[in-house]
Amino acid sequence: MRKKTEAKREAILNAATQEFTERGYEGASMSAIVARLGGSKQTLYSYFPSKDDLFVEVMVRNISQHAASLQADMIDATDVALSLRGYGERYLKVRLSPEMISLARLVFGESGRSDVSRLLHQRGKMKVTDDIGKFLAAAMKEGRLCEADPTVVALHYMALLDAELFEPIVLRVREPATDDEIAAVVDRAVNVFVRAYGRPEGGRP
Repeated sequence: MRKKTEAKREAILNAATQEFTERGYEGASMSAIVARLGGSKQTLYSYFPSKDDLFVEVMVRNISQHAASLQADMIDATDVALSLRGYGERYLKVRLSPEMISLARLVFGESGRSDVSRLLHQRGKMKVTDDIGKFLAAAMKEGRLCEADPTVVALHYMALLDAELFEPIVLRVREPATDDEIAAVVDRAVNVFVRAYGRPEGGRP
């Protein structure tokens, strides 16, 4: 029964992802998601009591799936710059993928009009921030980075990664980034970050 329940939940999230991506948050409806999925509204509401809840779960699932793979890059607290570069490139490739950009545009459109933005901040961005913060805390403990609040330092690192590309692409004021552009952005971000928080023995670039 558990496998069937999880399979149904995943099917709902897949159908909802398509609906939200194609129609936007306002244009999407629980009825349309049921039509894509088959079954009844009662079944859908037994899994997700509102469109807000379903939208948040769609976003959190996408973030969580990518966060798990990103963690593989944060493995060596003794070579901070190398680890941050590896993580940064994968992070930006995920962050700037067509799927994630489409979902980000939906979130931007809903900002301030429901609990969606607040819930996503709590369950999405802060989860990724916490994961990065754990790596940075380990690097601080090893003496590779200056002592500071790991959460704040993680937010600074993520802001540096996002600074050049994310908003312009979301707002459609520039074309999608190439791999070479992403690598160059990450290199600049890590250089600034390590100059701000690194120690000479911490592996400055």
